[in-house]
Amino acid sequence: MKSQANVYKWSTIDRVCNTAITFGGNIALARLLSPDDFGLLAMVAIFTAIAYNISSCGMSDGIIKKLHPTAEDYSTVFTFNALSGVIFCVLFIVTARPIANFFHQPALVGIMWAIGICFVFQVLWFIQETKLRKQLDMKKIAIVRVSASASAVGLGIALAICGYGYWGLVSCRIFLSVFLFVYYVMATRWIPRLGFYRNSFREMFGFGVNLMLAYIINQVSRNINTFVLGRFSPSESGIFSQAQKMEEVPYSMIDNIINSSFFAIISNESDRDKRRKLSTQMLGWMTTMTVTVGLLLTLLAGPGFHLLFGEKWDGAVPVFRILIFFGIGSAIKYYFQAVMKSYGLTRRILQLTVVEIIIQLGLLATLFRYGMIWIAWTQVAGVVLILAFYAREYCIIEQISFMKMAHIAVRDLLIPMIAFAITAAGYWMWDGVLNSFLSCLLTLSCFSAFAMLLWELHPNPMYLRYRNALLSRIRSDKRA
Repeated sequence: MKSQANVYKWSTIDRVCNTAITFGGNIALARLLSPDDFGLLAMVAIFTAIAYNISSCGMSDGIIKKLHPTAEDYSTVFTFNALSGVIFCVLFIVTARPIANFFHQPALVGIMWAIGICFVFQVLWFIQETKLRKQLDMKKIAIVRVSASASAVGLGIALAICGYGYWGLVSCRIFLSVFLFVYYVMATRWIPRLGFYRNSFREMFGFGVNLMLAYIINQVSRNINTFVLGRFSPSESGIFSQAQKMEEVPYSMIDNIINSSFFAIISNESDRDKRRKLSTQMLGWMTTMTVTVGLLLTLLAGPGFHLLFGEKWDGAVPVFRILIFFGIGSAIKYYFQAVMKSYGLTRRILQLTVVEIIIQLGLLATLFRYGMIWIAWTQVAGVVLILAFYAREYCIIEQISFMKMAHIAVRDLLIPMIAFAITAAGYWMWDGVLNSFLSCLLTLSCFSAFAMLLWELHPNPMYLRYRNALLSRIRSDKRA
């Protein structure tokens, strides 16, 4: 069994390297292409997301939760995924022209065809990654994912430079699945045999179906806004998509590093008291980390977008600042979901997800006519309101009072909020006076310095743990 530290270490390496590659690729493509090009792919993102989650069906999480999955379990899930991939490939090809006609964008026909063909490969690597996650072999996962991302992004940038426009984006988003499949096969040298076992399917599907529906609803929630905007303005759809993508960078990384690994770890822990201790420690860590990152990004948004993407993307800044609240709420929500999944409460996750999307769609139907800003707030409102219900479920599961849970969640937030307030006062003085690079550098330096100073005066366990680890590494390097 891999140690928890090793699991989080390689999960962090995976997400940091992948984020750096995709972030750098996104900057290069944003400078080479236009918001309209990004808008084209954003219009059909909702269809890709739905197909992806139906194909996985949540059964991979069922295998991870099961203490001792069998060869029949792996074969059944693999066969189901492969069949789903073929079915959705045909559906994407058949529906390509009607979707293009709906948006009045003929270019979508070729994009949908590419999505369909590559989707066959996309679902085949699920089972490879699932087995490695069950074994907590995050090192091998990290190597595969980083290699695949570098290959896809490199191909995408090359196509954009050669004048192929939006096909550069298609490469980065869609052809990634082909590279993942090839590299996972090379890394594991294992492909489960085709086979379908009814008992295994019932067990995995029974656990996963509610997660599948919840994931689909989550993806509808994430992509309905660009879908609606794309009907009226490809440019606004692209701008909203860029803001959403930038919000996803830190919070997707947090979700994949922390929540994904945490679910695997807590599912392998059978002692109830140890599980409770792990989950309460993680709650305080999660809220402190997500809020601190959100506060810093709110300050960096203006000069950061201008520096990285250029003036043509400045319209994404206010949308990005609003979606930061969504990112904070979503990261905490996914943490609560990880705890609930470890106890098998998948039906309750589905129920709460349905409530969330009803709230969001109701607000969207009322406010979409007022533009991107109001549309962004509808996304935030849904997740903020539903967090109260998730918090209640968490208190019941872990058998703690709401006040104790709230105290654990917010006890370490005062210091980053003070650092934010001090830095914000300075930001309003130098914003517009300094160029974008210096403004970003000064904002980041001030926020970090004030936060670290306050944590030195009033340290918390998380800060001390990582500070001491860093100092220990520096001393070791000096001795070497």
